[in-house]
Order: sequence, then C-alpha cells, then structure tokens
Amino acid sequence: MRAWAQSITAALLVVLVATLATVTATSDTGEARTPGSVRMVQGTQSPTAEADGPTRPNLVFVLTDDMRDDDLDHMPITRRLLADQGMEFTDAISPHPLCCPARAQLATGQYAQNNGVQHNRGVHGGFQALDPSQEASTWFRSSGYRTGFVGKFLNGYGPRDVRPAGWSRWDALTRGVYDYVDFSMTGDGDPRRYTDSYITSVIEDHTNEAVRDFARSGDPFVVYAWHLAPHYRISPEGGRGLPPAEPQDEHLFLDERPSAFDDPAFDEEDVSDQPAYLRRGTPVSREEVVAENTARLQTLQSVDRAVGSLVETLEEEGVLDDTYIVFTSDNGYSLGEHRFVGKDVLTDEALQVPLLVRGPDVVAGATSQLPVTLVDLPVTFAALTGVTPQWQVDGTSLAPALRGEDQLFRDTTLIQTGRTLGDGWSHRGVRTERYLYGTDGVDTFLYDRLLDPDEMVNLVDDPAYAAVRSTLELRRRELVDCAGWTCNQQFGPVPEPVTTAARAPSP
Repeated sequence: MRAWAQSITAALLVVLVATLATVTATSDTGEARTPGSVRMVQGTQSPTAEADGPTRPNLVFVLTDDMRDDDLDHMPITRRLLADQGMEFTDAISPHPLCCPARAQLATGQYAQNNGVQHNRGVHGGFQALDPSQEASTWFRSSGYRTGFVGKFLNGYGPRDVRPAGWSRWDALTRGVYDYVDFSMTGDGDPRRYTDSYITSVIEDHTNEAVRDFARSGDPFVVYAWHLAPHYRISPEGGRGLPPAEPQDEHLFLDERPSAFDDPAFDEEDVSDQPAYLRRGTPVSREEVVAENTARLQTLQSVDRAVGSLVETLEEEGVLDDTYIVFTSDNGYSLGEHRFVGKDVLTDEALQVPLLVRGPDVVAGATSQLPVTLVDLPVTFAALTGVTPQWQVDGTSLAPALRGEDQLFRDTTLIQTGRTLGDGWSHRGVRTERYLYGTDGVDTFLYDRLLDPDEMVNLVDDPAYAAVRSTLELRRRELVDCAGWTCNQQFGPVPEPVTTAARAPSP
C-alpha cells in the first residue's frame, strides 16, 4: 500500500476507535450506559492507545521503601532539586500499601487482581506470583531505550530467579536484602557480595554509572533506582531492628519530635470501633517511636544525597534537561497512629506517599491535588517517553497534569490489602475525596474524612450514613474486579449523610 493510502487508512482507524470508545463509555447525554459508572477519565490508556508527550526523553525513577509522606520535609536536597524544580502531588497514595504488591503495581501498571501479586509471600505473593514477561521495562527496551535497574526488586527475588527480559542492565539485590551492610547484588551478570559498604551508597554509585554509560551511548534511557531506606533492618539471621545510618548521619535528629505525636490518632485511647487489625493494638511506646523515627530519618539522608548526585551526574553528561526524574515510595508507614506501627493497613498514614516529578515541560514549583496512585506511574512513564504499553494497564497518565493542563480524573480509587491464606484477599475498599471505606466481608469501616480527618470514628453502623455506605459498597464491588479504563471512572457525588432532623418523622 502506498504511503498516502496508509496514512488515510490509519487516520480513519484512529477516528473510528475514538468514536467507538466514546459511544461505549457514554450515552448521548454524557451519562454512563453501565450502571454505577459515568465515563472513562482523561489519560486512561489501553495497549492500543497512542502515547502522548515527548518522543525520546530519558527517565530515572527513584523509589524508597516504607517512606512516610512527611519524611520528605527532612530531605532538603530532594525538595530543592525535584519539588522546587518540578511538581509535587500532595494526595498520592500506594493503593496496596505493602512492599511486594506495591512494587508489582509499579512493574506492571496493574492492580493485584490483574498482576497476581496480593502479598509479600504465600501462593498469592512474592516475586514468584509475578509473570516476569509482564514487566513494563519491555515497553521501553522494545522501543529502542537502554534500560537499567539497580536496587531492591520484588520481595522474594533471589540469585537463581529469572532476570526480567526488559532490562538491558540488571543489578538487583538478591541476598541480605534488608541488612544494609551485608548484601549481594546481581551485578549485571557478575554477582558480588558486599560486606564493607552501605547499601544506599552502592545503589547511588551503580545508578550514576548506568546513567553515565547510557548517556554516552547517545541512546535514550530509562533507569530505576529502588532504594532500601528507610525500611527497618532484617539481619541474615532474621532479627529485626532499627535501620542503620551511615556514620556521618548518626548524630542527626536525636531530639527530633515525630510528626505522629501531633496526630490526635497517635496511641488512640479507644480503638474498640476500629477494624480488627487496629483493635488488636496495645498502647505504643513513645520512646520506641522516637528511636525508630530518628533512625528512619537518618537513613534517608543518604538517599537525599543520592538524589543530589544523580542530578549532578545528569547535568555533567548534558542530559538533565532531557530527563524526567520521578521520586516516590512503595508505601507509607504508621508510627503509632491508631496504636499501630507499620503498613499493610488501610489508613492514610500507610496509604499516603510522597510523589515528585521533574522534567521537560513539567511545571516547576507546582503542586497537584489529584488523587493519584502508584498504578498511574507506568502508564505515565509510557506517555512521557512516547512508548505504547504492551498490555492493558489500570492507571491514568498524569502527563496532562504535569504540563499544567486541567485533567479529568477518577473520583473513586480502589484500595486493598491481601493475605497469605485463602483467596489471598483481606480488606478491600474505596477512597473518595471525603470517605474511606473498606471491608473483608465481615470487618468493615467507614470514615468521614471531612468531619474526622484523623479517622478515629468508624461510622459503618451509623444510620445517618446508611446511604453513603451502600453507595461506596456498590463502587467497591465494581472496582475490585476492574481492569483498564473501568478502574478510572467518575461515578458522581456520594449521597450526603442524613441529619437527625431529616430522619425525624413528621408530626
């Protein structure tokens, strides 16, 4: 077929696909044909969607482990180089707030019901639950990008496991993953054990080396630098302890007051109405929280410096202005709110993560209040680099927002946790601008975050919220099996709670 004929045919196909998508998603009045859904939001992409944004920029993705959103206040280099020079998303969450499911979402662009990773371990968890061929690095490599991974991959990944095919350079942690000072890495085919080095510094050096080599090749590149800090330490013998800092940081934050102390939910006095995973909690030790908070902030100083040296390396190689830098964490972390220390619970402390993006055409010094999630990042990376996802993804591209454009966005987000037994699911729910709702089928919670921002009053049995609960349960049922654009709908307003006066019978 001649070139002009191919162009006309391609154009007609694009128009036809766009028309069919519009007809499928909405009626003539703009209302959804499917009960409970209104429309697909702007930026949602399928494997056949055309990627938007620049065509050949680079991308570096920096990930921390268990970092709280407010920990970013103690990382001045990262704030200066990424937040001040890029965009900060102030309502970003990890919708499955546990290491392995969160990382699987970042590897696939899919929720756990579609990528198969529901927990850190068990038949429904760990690296073994992931299909390594369904790993988004293949999108970039097949499009001519050089790709490099450095650091912690999915939980359970070991030295005998397969190397995901999309990485042209592969340097993952395999042994002593949580030890900080005694660990092994794949070394891109030349495995090496480290016993006298600090993990963050090694990841920093190997990341910069990959960036230099790729930049000098002249090819566009994608590099992931997934750090361990500030995750607690697990020794090779299995003991758990505070994460060790580099010697130069051991004197810092010794008198730092944990931000959790200023949360009314800290060491909550009465948790009898909370979900079971919080009801089991005992009063927390303030001294232990102070010690853990101090250790966590100390370890993040190495990450902060690593971000600085990354930007410096990109600038030295002349590619900084052509590179997107993305910074976030795999999940948040609770430090005593609701008597809980840890993650894998559906509270804002565990869900909320920092998210910064700097790069070409990104509005500098801007903030966005869009309710974004980690699931949105792979499709965003595809849009920014001009590649096409090779399978159906569940997120929405943030590229329009990064350019400063108004962006239609979902109004209800799926949140969930898993377990090692049974069908692999624990609590699953939804999050809206006002409400947080979830259930495991027996144990249910509902918070009105407008009136109760600290999520201390479970309203699930309050008659005034009966219609709210019913509406959120309908959305939950639709979203727990969502895939592709059905994960990114605008359902419309949630009913208002019924006041006492409104419920009173007429005289």
